[in-house]
Amino acid sequence: MNGNDDRPALRALRADLSGTAEIELHPLDLAAACRQYEDDGYQVTPRLREFLAAYGEATVTWRGRVSEVEVTTSVERTLESTHAFPRSIGIFAHRLGQGVTLIGTAFETEECLLLADDGDILLYGDGGFQRVAHGFENAIRALVSGDWDKALFSGSP
Repeated sequence: MNGNDDRPALRALRADLSGTAEIELHPLDLAAACRQYEDDGYQVTPRLREFLAAYGEATVTWRGRVSEVEVTTSVERTLESTHAFPRSIGIFAHRLGQGVTLIGTAFETEECLLLADDGDILLYGDGGFQRVAHGFENAIRALVSGDWDKALFSGSP
């Protein structure tokens, strides 16, 4: 199990967003998290393992215009997402022209939070894809501030 001290990037992000958003860190058992992904049919890549070690089992909440907003990297919640199926991730990669890894969910609608091979963080939901930012920490800052491109796209033809 990794405690809060093992994830300095999340502690720094928590300090950056102090007063704007709350970041809850939950216990992380990296081996168990990877097994959950494998058991659900996902490929556990070094990129996924690295992401989980740095940012896994965290929940970021902030006050939106109407209600509380949440992004989570909880493995259980991510794998239960209505948009998340191993076959879907392969289709997303094909449509985007690059690999993507399912890393979390966002909002009440449980949009898929995806990490692209180029380091971009994307959202995927019924309307298509949205690019949030390059890098997880930048994406969280952008989501919390509302300063990100909300244009939907369907990927490469």
